[in-house]
Amino acid sequence: MIPSPLKSPRGAKRFDAFAKPIDGIRTRSSAGGIITLVASSTVILLFISQVLLYWQLDVTHTLELAPSFPLSVVIPTQGGFSKMLWHRAHDKNARKRNSKLVSSLQTLAANRIDVSVHITFPYLNCKVLDYSHNGAKFSTGDFAKYNGFSKFTLEKPNEYDYAKATQKSSTTTTAHGFSRNSKVSSSVPEDSCTIKGTITVPRIGGDLSFFLSEEAFRKTAKMVQMGMSLEASDETVGGHDASHYIHEISFGKHFPLAKNPLQDTLVKMDDPSGIGLHQVTLKLVPTLYKRFMRQEQDTFQLSSSAYIIKPDALIRANPMKLPGLNLHYDFNPIAVTHMESRENLFVFISSLIGIVGGVFVSVGLVSGMIVSSAKSVFHKQD
Repeated sequence: MIPSPLKSPRGAKRFDAFAKPIDGIRTRSSAGGIITLVASSTVILLFISQVLLYWQLDVTHTLELAPSFPLSVVIPTQGGFSKMLWHRAHDKNARKRNSKLVSSLQTLAANRIDVSVHITFPYLNCKVLDYSHNGAKFSTGDFAKYNGFSKFTLEKPNEYDYAKATQKSSTTTTAHGFSRNSKVSSSVPEDSCTIKGTITVPRIGGDLSFFLSEEAFRKTAKMVQMGMSLEASDETVGGHDASHYIHEISFGKHFPLAKNPLQDTLVKMDDPSGIGLHQVTLKLVPTLYKRFMRQEQDTFQLSSSAYIIKPDALIRANPMKLPGLNLHYDFNPIAVTHMESRENLFVFISSLIGIVGGVFVSVGLVSGMIVSSAKSVFHKQD
């Protein structure tokens, strides 16, 4: 019977690539210690740099056509998209009872966005202010027909909002010693108003306006024609100066890495009378925000341009324009995808292993070459 070469001690030794030094003969040297310290320090530095590189996010931006929506989905009907329909679209029990209806409601909800508004008119009484969306005014009841339960509230501003609107302080956390949650007090004039609220609009272009009511504007103009001053007419009408402070206006969820141009903005009318229309044109850029290890978000970036229309141009316009703020917005057909990613974890681990092994092998080769060269020199000298 022929013995297996692997079972034979001599046969197995032939495949051993790692020669073992005999205990007691192996010695330690200062040069070897220095080489080991250099190798270890290099490994630690490369390890830290590799971790820092892995921790940094790789950001990529891509452009693509924004999704299109059928007209039957985005055109609002009488009654608007009410809160009851919204809750039914998100009710789990309703999904089981009538999945087809809820699917249609969810499609409708996905194709609409929230518009949040916080504006202060420091020189106008709430009773003379009005607002509209696409020509549907709140005062006439048309706004409620097309927007359902969604509406804005008009109320006397608190001390903080009024101080910001009159620029008594430029700080963002406190204004003239008042906090954001300060209450309404008697120190705030009656002829001042804050508009707050959120409405839901379809993803198509439109106009959102906040303005001095037509009746109040005509009364003011008539009193001025009769020889009264604007300040005297304010006692009867409730104000004429349409200067305002935009605390924040947002369309949908704002892209967090971009500045909102409609935030913390004071608008003073150019005309000494304070009468004018702040016309703002907005372009909404759909932006898909994909963060590493987090759920993606549908957001919007805003691009804006603005100018002031003076009183004489307001009166000459046909139909006549009213003092205040008008937002004309439209959706950009090109959408942006912002993606944050990191290197694959297995690639990162493989790089670390390669660094550790590569450094020690490289240092071993270099030190071996140096030692061999030194020995050769010494042998020649002998």
